[in-house]
Parts: sequence; C-alpha cells; structure tokens
Amino acid sequence: MGKNILLVAVIAVAAYFVGVESAKSRGKNYEDLRHQLERLWTSPEARKSRQRAAKKARKAMKKTGRKLGRA
Repeated sequence: MGKNILLVAVIAVAAYFVGVESAKSRGKNYEDLRHQLERLWTSPEARKSRQRAAKKARKAMKKTGRKLGRA
C-alpha cells in the first residue's frame, strides 16, 4: 500500500510541474489558480450549492445516527 501512495504522489507532482510549464508557455494572459478558486468560492451559485450539500449531509448524518441508535 505504501508503494501505491508513493506512486500517486509522484504522479501528482509530475502533473503539477507539467501544468506549471504549460501555464508559463501561455504567457501572462492566464488567470492563476488562486484567483480561479477565489472567484468560485465567492460566486452566489457556488455558495448555494455548498449550502445545499451541507444540508443534505446533515440530513444524512441524522438519519444514520437514528439507524445506529436503534441497532
């Protein structure tokens, strides 16, 4: 299992470096990852989606808790 984790880590690092080099080759007209994430986090649609997902998760946790309480 340790070899699998190491393999995934190596692939992730390689993908990161390939992405960085690709972004550098495009020049300075690209939006960097931090700005993309910030825009996504602050968008109203994303906020509503996160709220719906949180509500659904709370509901599932309550349901699971009730099932575990009866067991």
